[in-house]
Amino acid sequence: MTYASASAIRRDVAALLKPPRRIAISQAVQETMMVQGPSGSWIPWDPTITPYMKEPLDLLNSREFDAEIFVGPARTGKTQALIDGWVAYDAKNDPSDFLIVQISQDKAAEFSKKRIDRMFSYSPSLAECLSPRTHDNNIHDKILRAGNYLKIGWPSKNILASTDYKRVAITDYDRISPDVDGEGEAFWLGRKRTQVFMSRGMTLAESSPGFEVTDIDWGLSKDKPHEAPPSKGVLSLYNLGDRRVLYWQCPECDQYFPARFEYLSWNEKETDILAASEQAVCMCPMCGIADIPASMKDQMIQSSRWPKEGQSVDKFGKYQGEGRRSRIASFWMEGPAAAFQSWSQLVYNYLAAVDDYERTGNQEKLKTTTNIDQGRPYKYKRSQNTRSAERLQGRADDSIVKRRVPAGVRFLIAAVDVQGGKDRRFVVQIHGFGEDLESWVIDRYNIKKSDRKDTEGNVLQVHPGANPEDWLLLEKYVLDKGYFLADDSGREMPIHMMAVDHGGEDGVSESAYKFYRKMKKEGKSSRVMLVKGGSSAQIDKVKKSLPDNTKRKDRKVKAVGDVPLYLLATNKLKDWANNFLEREEKGAGFVHFNSWLGEWFYKELTYEERGTDGKWTKPGSGANEAWDLFVYCLAVCVYLKADRFNWEKPPAWAKSWEENPNITDPNDLPDPKTTKARPKRRAPIRFN
Repeated sequence: MTYASASAIRRDVAALLKPPRRIAISQAVQETMMVQGPSGSWIPWDPTITPYMKEPLDLLNSREFDAEIFVGPARTGKTQALIDGWVAYDAKNDPSDFLIVQISQDKAAEFSKKRIDRMFSYSPSLAECLSPRTHDNNIHDKILRAGNYLKIGWPSKNILASTDYKRVAITDYDRISPDVDGEGEAFWLGRKRTQVFMSRGMTLAESSPGFEVTDIDWGLSKDKPHEAPPSKGVLSLYNLGDRRVLYWQCPECDQYFPARFEYLSWNEKETDILAASEQAVCMCPMCGIADIPASMKDQMIQSSRWPKEGQSVDKFGKYQGEGRRSRIASFWMEGPAAAFQSWSQLVYNYLAAVDDYERTGNQEKLKTTTNIDQGRPYKYKRSQNTRSAERLQGRADDSIVKRRVPAGVRFLIAAVDVQGGKDRRFVVQIHGFGEDLESWVIDRYNIKKSDRKDTEGNVLQVHPGANPEDWLLLEKYVLDKGYFLADDSGREMPIHMMAVDHGGEDGVSESAYKFYRKMKKEGKSSRVMLVKGGSSAQIDKVKKSLPDNTKRKDRKVKAVGDVPLYLLATNKLKDWANNFLEREEKGAGFVHFNSWLGEWFYKELTYEERGTDGKWTKPGSGANEAWDLFVYCLAVCVYLKADRFNWEKPPAWAKSWEENPNITDPNDLPDPKTTKARPKRRAPIRFN
């Protein structure tokens, strides 16, 4: 039998009585926190590697502010300093209840295991702060020896409500839903948790920008040179603060200027983007020196300063002028100053994204590198063309034969919209796609009549919500349909995949699920996608979900987790579709139209408008089916990864006609003289 030791107990509770250590957070972190170095070994955190993090880190203990916002690109060391470092300081020097909010429950668990647990394990002075009781240390909840509580959570109403914390840190803020469980933004919910501690409480939000500029006509103001463009998320919070921007010193004239991407330059005449990026240099806007080499970057980082809006920095690094006043300390730095990303890599990523945009019209890679690498919000490019029905109709090609597959098409995608009300019908649109997603409108038709008849033998109108059997018309008249190739060889190309909007009036969703289950039994479900518009905060253009509402008694639709439903980031997909429609030169992303399509089609294609809030909306009650169906076809392309194909070696179903195994040839059918039962060849079904 073992007995408790009085001296051990006294040693254990000593931390409870110990006053906070009066020391700068950056100094404390340097003394206590070990980080993983480039070689994989654990070394002390070195503030000289990321000197720009010292001031933001030290202000987390300031009584002048009750919140801090940090906006920056990847590879800055911001999470290591502001989250890991702050936790290390708290544990060793000023124990208090601490909440970390990650973007999801899975990410919270990963953050706990890979960062927090390892930091404590490899930092001897921090390891001794952990409670010796094993049950005090689990993935999401850690009780330390001093009795303070560290919670590693995710954005939810339960976590961001009720419990008080002295310190709240929210990481990757722009990847969190703007409305947490209907309660509001995570920052304001987190700030409420620290309110009871008054000036000793602190709420931090850090992130790379993730939202776009909502006013594409916005420009920097001379009176407010540090103001961020109008945007949602972390930059809107930054604008509420004192607006500090990272400046660094020109090694030639000793003047300070903002470390912004527009001050990087390269040989724009160089067609090889790798060669161009390797020549990246920095330009000083103060003296006009345009050839500050990359070898001077570290010296410039060491000189960095954080003036508030209204302040300047003299050549001795001293702040001049009155800065903007706020209870929020807000910081914004851009990619050129990121310690772990070279100017060459920054420029290369940008030029590669520009090249992709020029080839495909897709702005997503540009948006990503602007947000993540440069640390800036993305401003969508305004087209020089007017997206109008008249302009698109004027592009119609008389040489394209009606409902034939033109040369260049590699596969066919069908999209189906379900219309309710008095004019119930399935609206079907077929697009053919070729290399780099150049596309052709192949067909457009309605399915109005069902296979059902009334007592007098009259064919009844389809009712997708009330009659699940009507959905089998999609198998018969869409999925099993083929189109003759334009070379008059008699060969046919089948529908490769079909996307169907599963929403609409009552009963439609449940009928859609039943249809999918029927296709699964027939082995055709891999060619069927049920789609639905997702949330405005959805990152992926297409996201798979498995709806299961078996525990929800208030739901009429029976979803048991067996039918995949693909959620679409409709705004992103519509931006993409719009870029394709605006392309004037044939090739990647260009959309070909046939002269047999009427004016009504082009009006549907251009009816929606993109508002200043970034959302596509209908200005009235007009029809927009052609637009929605084109977007569904692009969503299928994303699902098939056709936007990332190596077109020199595409999948078999996307190969040229001579190599494509899906194309049927009547000459390949068995000879009826030598075959007892000749297979029935699928004939194209035509609609007027």
